[in-house]
Amino acid sequence: MAGWEADKQLHSGYRPSKPDSPGCTEEQHRQVATFRPRLMALGTRVITHPYWQTLSGTDVFTARM
Repeated sequence: MAGWEADKQLHSGYRPSKPDSPGCTEEQHRQVATFRPRLMALGTRVITHPYWQTLSGTDVFTARM
């Protein structure tokens, strides 16, 4: 992502900014590609677990929180 510089802060000389992002390396892209299918499989396993069928009404919401 491109960096940015904001306007000077009121009553201050501070000018917030962020430098350009260096981006992701090829190794990081490969790691994400490896982890994503596993994350999806584990997420599906959690949300379809029979435990959730034992709850009803607001109990589901409370348990997920």
